[in-house]
Amino acid sequence: MVILRLLKWPSVLALLGLSSCNTVTFYQQAMGGQIEIMRKSRPNGAVLQDRNSPESLKKKLREVEEIRGFAENHLSLPGSDAYGRYADLGRDHVTWVLYAAPEFSLKPKTWWYPSLGRLDYRGYFRESDTDQLAAELRGQGYDVHTGGVDAYSTLGWLHDPVLNTFVDSADVDLAELIFHELTHRKYFRNGATAFNESLANMVAEEGVQRWLAHHHRHADLRKFRGRLVRRAQFYDKIDSTRSALEKLYASGIPEAEMRKRKKELFRGLQDDFRELRRRWGGRGLEGWLTADLTNAHLVSVATYHQHLPAFRKLLSDCDGDLDLFFQRIKDFKLEN
Repeated sequence: MVILRLLKWPSVLALLGLSSCNTVTFYQQAMGGQIEIMRKSRPNGAVLQDRNSPESLKKKLREVEEIRGFAENHLSLPGSDAYGRYADLGRDHVTWVLYAAPEFSLKPKTWWYPSLGRLDYRGYFRESDTDQLAAELRGQGYDVHTGGVDAYSTLGWLHDPVLNTFVDSADVDLAELIFHELTHRKYFRNGATAFNESLANMVAEEGVQRWLAHHHRHADLRKFRGRLVRRAQFYDKIDSTRSALEKLYASGIPEAEMRKRKKELFRGLQDDFRELRRRWGGRGLEGWLTADLTNAHLVSVATYHQHLPAFRKLLSDCDGDLDLFFQRIKDFKLEN
């Protein structure tokens, strides 16, 4: 996930002077949210030396130090330039993000951002702002999906801190998150949401496997690879439903009938998820089983996995050499 490069002050202020009231409000809240993070952050070293810091937090910050060192030394990622500070924001999520798509289309609504181009989501530092935009878009006939975000990247414009919103994660999840966000810092293609998020996911998944192997955590590595298998099974169900919906939306049948069949396809997807959960055991996929699924839910997932096979093949063609991979990714073209 990416946040705007908001602290390029002159250009942003000039933009505000020329923009609509809604745009002004958006960038003001974004700058305010980033300033809050900067104001509340402290160097990790200061937190570690503070007697009042919980030992559990100190343990996690030491894990972060090791993970970002591995990212720099073994994954060709800019580990030393991020996560050297810690901020407790006093809330469960750092931002809230919104995805939207027309009622009968899987093409995401996009928003234009300075320096980044058009991206497939809108993010706010206040949940109420996200809810307000969601209500407006639903009133215009869009399918909308919103959710809390625990971490994001400023793409190297700032030294992103460790946040309370994710620091308590299990170390494997912490490593995957950090590798993902550092990939955005390493390479970002303007106006290409699915490219960027799929790339970051691929590098993160590969990075976690290398990290676990490096530390000879073979049981955890097998467990993580099992997670990737389940993740692929989940994506397969999503892709099957996407294909069926695309055919439905191109069929030209009356909207009332199309709306009915759309609901049936989403109910079928939830049935597929129930079967997956039965096979996996546990209580996974709970959010997908209880939500009123829409096109926007599928848009949000496609963003993160759409190009995984292409990036995995490119890494294989580079014989696993991530330095070479990142050199080639700059000119890499995806097949339609």
